[in-house]
Amino acid sequence: METVAEIKKEVLRTVGRVIKGDATTVDILSFMNKGLKEIAGQFLLPKLLETENTVETYVSEAYTELPDDFMKNLHYCYSSTNNRRIKIYDDTRLLFREFSQLDLSGSVVGVAVRGNDLCYQRIPASVESLRIHYYKYPTVLTTGDDTPDCLPDFLVRPLMVNYVVKELFSIIDTGPAASDNTIKHQAQFDNALMRLKEYIGPENREPQYIYDDVNLEGYL
Repeated sequence: METVAEIKKEVLRTVGRVIKGDATTVDILSFMNKGLKEIAGQFLLPKLLETENTVETYVSEAYTELPDDFMKNLHYCYSSTNNRRIKIYDDTRLLFREFSQLDLSGSVVGVAVRGNDLCYQRIPASVESLRIHYYKYPTVLTTGDDTPDCLPDFLVRPLMVNYVVKELFSIIDTGPAASDNTIKHQAQFDNALMRLKEYIGPENREPQYIYDDVNLEGYL
């Protein structure tokens, strides 16, 4: 897999005629990290980004903090304390609609993501440990030896090089061909994204879990 140093070398080979020293190592590294976040934001990258962690509830609040590396797609939640699976709601409004009162105590039976927090109902009378599965942010690239290892090997170069090059051209190339250069590498980047989509395929989903939709606890 290409390292940061190798990607930078390819970027400079492509745009070196026009940047004349304006693009520093920090600039290119910053664009690489920006590109990784954008790609991870569009796709579910199971290679190294799918992870799990444990969060603990509070006894006086209906929410707790998500892990610092949480990016998106909470897809499994399990109460280690009560040995039960927890229903995940797509939105806190759906979670809150399920319960007639939001300040009652009880075991956690449902959760939803709100910003950097994990909201839950009911509010447990003692701390409850919840095991959550989600997708985290890509590891930040910091040195020339680092690799964007959340991406498939064969797409590292077309994704990273074209992303950085199009970003640089959009800033530094102000000549008549500026638009052509940006459009060219944007198209190549978009093509690499399509290949990534085909490579990942549809999201793996387990058989639909049948919840107790009666949820009498919601009306207590």
